[in-house]
Amino acid sequence: MKTLLPSLLCVTLDMFAQQGAPVAGYKLLNTIKIPTGLAANDISWVDTVTARYYLADHGAAPSVPPSVDVINTQTGQFVTSIILTSSTNGIVGIPRAHEIWVGLNDSTVTVINTDSNTISQVISTGGKARSDELAYDPADRLILIANDRDTPPFVSFISTQTYSVVKKVAYDGTQAPQSTGGIEQPVWDGQAGKFYLAIPATAANPNGEIDELDPATLSVTRSMPTVCKGPSGLVLIPNQRLMTACGDVIDIGTGKVVTTVSGVGGDEIWYNSGDGRVYFGGGTNRIGVSVVDANTYALLTTLTVGQIVTAPGVSQTTHSVAADADNNEVFVPVTGVGIQVWRNGASITAYPNPIPVTGGGDGTATISWVAPNASAVEVHIGSPTGPLFSEGGSRGSAMTGPWIADGTTFYLQDVSGGAVASAANTLATTVVHLLRQ
Repeated sequence: MKTLLPSLLCVTLDMFAQQGAPVAGYKLLNTIKIPTGLAANDISWVDTVTARYYLADHGAAPSVPPSVDVINTQTGQFVTSIILTSSTNGIVGIPRAHEIWVGLNDSTVTVINTDSNTISQVISTGGKARSDELAYDPADRLILIANDRDTPPFVSFISTQTYSVVKKVAYDGTQAPQSTGGIEQPVWDGQAGKFYLAIPATAANPNGEIDELDPATLSVTRSMPTVCKGPSGLVLIPNQRLMTACGDVIDIGTGKVVTTVSGVGGDEIWYNSGDGRVYFGGGTNRIGVSVVDANTYALLTTLTVGQIVTAPGVSQTTHSVAADADNNEVFVPVTGVGIQVWRNGASITAYPNPIPVTGGGDGTATISWVAPNASAVEVHIGSPTGPLFSEGGSRGSAMTGPWIADGTTFYLQDVSGGAVASAANTLATTVVHLLRQ
């Protein structure tokens, strides 16, 4: 391994990787077949603790009933299909309780015991249409779930202790903003102690908004208008920000849109803390999964997972995605195919991060990387072709000098087989911050 320490380092935010640049390093590892086939599906979820992937499978009436398909994410093998009585929609897990919660078309929420893979509870939300996407608040032990197709649409707060609805809030313009486009993906933010919920369109904000809901008051406490149109998927990313499926990055503190990532879209999106990336299910005409860096907001690449064919052929599409943060494997259900398993596998980290410093000085850190799909790598500073910091094999680390400024970005480049450092060969990035004392 060879390490080069630059004598003069000038890094600015303008040197980040350009949005839209492709990225190397992804590999299709496996396609897991569902024994009864995969005709249609909705949301999916990964439990990293127990190495399980759960998929809301619509089935194929009348011969194949709806179910939750279970995959072992460690072995990449099909485990079982848990048969349900109505079509499946949203899904979320509570690992400590050994439970999966699923929204069904008959306006109920089914609770599944993950030890026995059997139904333990069925809770009615009291609506006339489907119960859809949901999120879990572990502090208050509440589930938030939306009935997006009722008139008016509404959300329910459900106690995970009593398995009963605590309160319903109608999006009718009185109890909550008047929704004119349904209700989409919620997310729980433990640091803020709030739920955040994507609303594709309201009377006040035709482009859509992200609503903040307080589990203490069981009410909407703030609405944050979106710039991009029709937010559906929603995830919490680093630095107390939210990312929407239509591309907005929203600062939770101010409620303002920081930037909008172009060229993305889809239904469910997933933030993978293992590689610091956001994956967009069905991001390109429902045949691709867009990948965005959650630190720089760069659109890195789009994984082609399906294909559109003319009738009478059957197109292979997707709109769901989930990732296992332990092994950086990305699970993508593709209709007519099965569940594709992709691996990024590459990561680069800095320790410590943030770096404690005194006065006006700069920081020192150890930069470590792993790139199992590459045989030779380089680490560059500030951009894919910026100053060379270090080079070596697929795994390594190197210490910097006292020259790291706040916001310095390191780029891990795949140079296997004589390839050159470029945006196309970027495997991963890390942004280093300073903590002045």
